[in-house]
Amino acid sequence: MEPMQENGGGRPGMWSLLPRSRWSVITAVLALPGAALMVLRLVPWDVGSPWIQLLSLFPAALLTTTAALATAVVALILQAAARRAVLAALVAALLVTQLGLVLDRVVAAPGPLARVQSSQVQRGTTELSGPPGRSAPGQELTVMAVNVGSTGIDPRALVSEIRSRGVDILALPELAPLGLKELDKAGLASLLPYRATDVDWVGTGSALFSRFPLERVERVPGSAFHQSRAVAAVPGAAGPVHLTAVHVDSPRRGHIPSWREELRQLGGLWLALPDGHHTILLGDFNASADHREFRELVATGLADAADVAGKGLTPTWPVNSPAPAFVAIDHVLVSPGIGVADFQVVRLPGTDHAAVLARLVLP
Repeated sequence: MEPMQENGGGRPGMWSLLPRSRWSVITAVLALPGAALMVLRLVPWDVGSPWIQLLSLFPAALLTTTAALATAVVALILQAAARRAVLAALVAALLVTQLGLVLDRVVAAPGPLARVQSSQVQRGTTELSGPPGRSAPGQELTVMAVNVGSTGIDPRALVSEIRSRGVDILALPELAPLGLKELDKAGLASLLPYRATDVDWVGTGSALFSRFPLERVERVPGSAFHQSRAVAAVPGAAGPVHLTAVHVDSPRRGHIPSWREELRQLGGLWLALPDGHHTILLGDFNASADHREFRELVATGLADAADVAGKGLTPTWPVNSPAPAFVAIDHVLVSPGIGVADFQVVRLPGTDHAAVLARLVLP
């Protein structure tokens, strides 16, 4: 063990209480999660369980990498040796790379931005003439989605949020008949009188509610959860607005193939719409932007409202639980032509998902 340095008073210095040789070990241990998750994030092939679940921790690994860099800098100060300088540089490069992979989620799109019209999208590719984002004045539409969960959301709290925030469109994955009855008793029907419901008693149902008339469409076929669909006739909008209450199967062991297929299916359904039609996908995608499968869905030409607003790292799950929320798996995705004026995450009692709320601008 190396002798401890002493300060002017003869006592051990604060940073010398730990042998210098150990600082490098601590730095490596702290940097390992970020390095491993970055490799996992960048691999071009499909990964299974538990790697998909671990990818959800990628934003949190920024904290451990930052701690590793701080440790490396301290070690460099204690002993300005070449090997310590190399270690600090490597950790700094790792942190910069990690930040680069999340930068588009924390930097808000500059405004105003011209909306991208549907005719400017080459269907099936990502060749857009410009990004969706904050846009010129148009028909505003406030949408909200929340997975109400098996524990039962507080109906009065939810209806109060809908009323105070002026919600026009609401999507509720995992809605059961009893929950629907309680929401109507709390006043939901008077606020959002139009609906397309696929509720059931086993936690796989969902529903769409609207201030504007809805034309019911067959729910997303073949999915593990009932994903309600409808077309809203929004006054002042340039075309029909297709809505999907999203609830993708979770990527747990044995369900990963269906998880991937359901994400691909959502992209195919919106791409099949005629020109001039718009789409809003909102709800529980069971995937974050650190999952390649979700990025491929967005790359079909959609925009994540949270990313446009610079709030893409705001976690939505798990809330109301002992563990802190660490991943954004609830989203509002919009097709080209729809602007994003604002995005918020709202916590409500009685569910482990936060609500996502977006104020949109329709052409």
